[in-house]
Amino acid sequence: MSTPELTINVERLDDMPILYGFLEKMSIQSAIDTVIKPHGNWEGLSMGWVVTIWLIHITSVYNHRMDRVQEWVAKHLASLRQLTGQEVTALDFTDDRLAICLRELHHASHWQRIESVLGNRLLRVYELKSETVVRLDATVGGVYHDPQQHPLFQVGKNKQGKYETQFKLMLASLDPLGLLLAIDVAAGNRADDPLYVPCYQRVKDMLDKNGLLIVGDSKMSAMSSRTAIAVGNDYYLTPLPHEKSELGLPDELLAQFQATGDSLTPIFLPQDLPDDDHEPDPALAIAEGFEVSRKQAEIVGQNEVSWDERCLLVCSFSYQQSVQAGLERRLVKAEKALHQLTPARARGKRQISDEKSLQQAIARIEKQYKVAGLFQVAYTEEVSERKVRGYHGRSGRIERKVRFQVQVERNQEAIEWAMFKAGWRIYLTNAPQEQLSLTEAVLAYRDQYIEENIFRRLKGKMLSITPLYVQRDDHAQGLFHLLSLAARLLALGDYTARQALTEQQAELSGIYPGNPKRATPRPTMERMLEAFDNINLSIVYLAEQKLCQVTPLTAVQKRILSLLGLSTTLYTDWTTIA
Repeated sequence: MSTPELTINVERLDDMPILYGFLEKMSIQSAIDTVIKPHGNWEGLSMGWVVTIWLIHITSVYNHRMDRVQEWVAKHLASLRQLTGQEVTALDFTDDRLAICLRELHHASHWQRIESVLGNRLLRVYELKSETVVRLDATVGGVYHDPQQHPLFQVGKNKQGKYETQFKLMLASLDPLGLLLAIDVAAGNRADDPLYVPCYQRVKDMLDKNGLLIVGDSKMSAMSSRTAIAVGNDYYLTPLPHEKSELGLPDELLAQFQATGDSLTPIFLPQDLPDDDHEPDPALAIAEGFEVSRKQAEIVGQNEVSWDERCLLVCSFSYQQSVQAGLERRLVKAEKALHQLTPARARGKRQISDEKSLQQAIARIEKQYKVAGLFQVAYTEEVSERKVRGYHGRSGRIERKVRFQVQVERNQEAIEWAMFKAGWRIYLTNAPQEQLSLTEAVLAYRDQYIEENIFRRLKGKMLSITPLYVQRDDHAQGLFHLLSLAARLLALGDYTARQALTEQQAELSGIYPGNPKRATPRPTMERMLEAFDNINLSIVYLAEQKLCQVTPLTAVQKRILSLLGLSTTLYTDWTTIA
């Protein structure tokens, strides 16, 4: 009697069920298949299923390269078939098929309809229709492509002020969870200003409501952007750029306010306000400010549109101290440099010999250290003459040497004014005071880091939007759109878990390697996914029997699934695997 042959296959499950569970809740597969109708020769899995499984690969393996997906799918066929209920094959994920997906995702008509379908569903499912704060911001990514051959990748100035070949992304997100609503891809040499209005209008159509608060950085303060938002019956909040537009406005408004003798309004963090009717401790204030109203008017089409605009002047105490310290350092360096223009006579010490050169040198130093008008610089001319007798047929002459002596004195009145206005910044808004107070405006802009979290994720280890391995512009744009779907998944995971912990008034522990007792009320999706490492699916084939076993879940893993609103059956219901 022969012994039945025993075969054991092991597949790594890890966080795949969680990722699939969220993608299913987001309905990414149905959104893509509703919009994109592939060519008649397309066979096998639909494009929506291919993209869904590709997103699982990207967020599980931390790799978006197309040449790695087919091999990964071949190693996880049983898991993927069980999760999706589809007849998944490795040939569904060849480079060519993935490239076709990217090419379809890059089309603006397809992508904007997918974003609209997906956005409306997420807003409805997660009950976010009542949220009214939308953030707009742009970022860039550097690449090594040839700008002569790639219109999308052009030379522009990056965030560090250096020029490099790059692409540009404009993003719109919804508070409080930082959910990405819209993304636009532009050439790296395009200015940021014109990108705000199209992105805003798409979000406006998606949310379909008035009274939105659109928060953006200083580049959103362009009059065209403010006009479009005001015409759309929404509100903007944006800082005025430093020394780039409406020059002299901060000095003018500060001088007017100083002349009135009015007191400034202190600004406190919400946790520093007392629960009763008592006044908060002034020492806890983080800033102070005041506001001034003015009229704005622009021609839109054939009509003039006007609205009331509030100029909010705010001084952050920590920022003011930093600016004042920097100004003092510049004053010391500039004063030293001015004195060194006219050193004492000595060997190797070159002297400035004409007045024009001295004036130019003084102006260069004041410009370099940004201290124009903060010093009173005077100078005297010292002339010494020496008679040189004739020698070897040369006639005698009078040798004339000129030396300037610089006297430098600080302009205390100008310095005091510069110290006073240090740290002040103007924020512009058309929101009425009863809807957005001075304190609420400051706190709303302080939350701009929410938008930066999206940039961090797109450029981080998991999504790694750069370096870019695709060569074609349409493939690159499609890849950016694809990765933005993964960013939405991560943001929803953050939001769902944190909302659950807030309702429970609890914290989550056991997700920090080496420190199991460390707890947090704000876990990230990345941390929670890492807690599911080393979960395996074992499939035992014995004669005609098939036995399946999944690594048992720990208490921490079960709690994470509960916080994310997912069932443990994602990991336990594997006995009927096909």
